[in-house]
Amino acid sequence: MILLLDIGNTRIKWGCLIAGEFQPGGAQTRGAGDVASMVAAVQARHCHPLHVVVSSVADDAYREQLCRVVSEIWDCQVEMAATQAAAFGVVNGYDEPLSLGVDRWLALIAARQLCDGALCLVDCGTALTVDLLTAEGVHLGGMIVPGVSLLRDTLVKNTEGLHVTNGGRAAGEMHFMARNTADAMSAGACYSSVALIDRVFVDAQQSLGEGVSLLLTGGDVSMLRPHLQCEGVFEPDLVLKGVAMIAGAANQ
Repeated sequence: MILLLDIGNTRIKWGCLIAGEFQPGGAQTRGAGDVASMVAAVQARHCHPLHVVVSSVADDAYREQLCRVVSEIWDCQVEMAATQAAAFGVVNGYDEPLSLGVDRWLALIAARQLCDGALCLVDCGTALTVDLLTAEGVHLGGMIVPGVSLLRDTLVKNTEGLHVTNGGRAAGEMHFMARNTADAMSAGACYSSVALIDRVFVDAQQSLGEGVSLLLTGGDVSMLRPHLQCEGVFEPDLVLKGVAMIAGAANQ
């Protein structure tokens, strides 16, 4: 069994590759002791990986901690997935290809396997990212904006006149014309993200043609998707499936 990890800004997700087949795992919020708790969760399923392949946006200290814990508990190596200039039918469109975030790269190569035609890929996570892929697999570049939580938190931290008190609805809940400051900020953050996705997809259709598909991934999709005017397919484990492709290629 190969353990697959997706270490993002907010969450750590895991899955596994068994006999060449991807199997979803679990997820938890990143925080103190999260490497040890993730290992415990994997062990609870009676899994002992022979190899670990990781997509990580974490800093070097976190990666070193992960490698140390994995070595101590399972006595196996950790392979960090890396962005490439071209692989799996995708040509990286960045001016400096290796500077494209590894999570975006892995999502792109996985998305390519799910969609043969032109593609607009939107990851609704801590940051909201957009990437366009032609029908031939050429990456046209992308954009990065703050996600819903970052938009809301930025207002709280940088605007003296906004005073947030308890009593608002759930953070990030979508509603129209709020009657308190907390709800107003949540609504504004959600509407901003929804409006951006809808507009980007319209522009993607103008650039790539009406046959372009919209693929959505990330933790905020369930909140945003019901309010989109455009039709999109949700793939929750896209980055992990990209990690699985890297792991599978290395073990052929």
